[in-house]
Amino acid sequence: MEPRRSFLTRLVAAGAALIGAGMAGLTAAVAVPRRRETTRRWRAAASMFDLPPSGPLVATLTERHADGWHETRRSMVVFLDKDGDNYRALSATCTHLGCSVAWNAAEGHYKCPCHGGTFDRAGKVVAGPPPEGLHQLPVRVNPDTAELEVEV
Repeated sequence: MEPRRSFLTRLVAAGAALIGAGMAGLTAAVAVPRRRETTRRWRAAASMFDLPPSGPLVATLTERHADGWHETRRSMVVFLDKDGDNYRALSATCTHLGCSVAWNAAEGHYKCPCHGGTFDRAGKVVAGPPPEGLHQLPVRVNPDTAELEVEV
């Protein structure tokens, strides 16, 4: 009877160890969040020849975000403008509460319709509650295609 009891004790202990190891692995896989991953890439926005001299050009770009196990794609509106020999890309999102700003050609500035935030052509705050200027994004010219590319 003793060998049988010893065998059953070892069998139960081995089963418990396997279940414990499996639970530890499962807990680690679920409890440890996936690293936030943002793939930043250069996206073609517009031809450099399409920029009007009187104000910025509006372009819509798509970006991909992975947050944990959830992946989303969202559109982002940017203003493309020429500043002397350089190009500028500004986010169209107001830094106050995230509303979309619009270019006011008659007044020569960006205007937020939500709370009256005003930004100059370079994106700096002129008036209103925004705590900082419009976010400037890296922009470059693709020499092969003459396309303005924005990093998002």
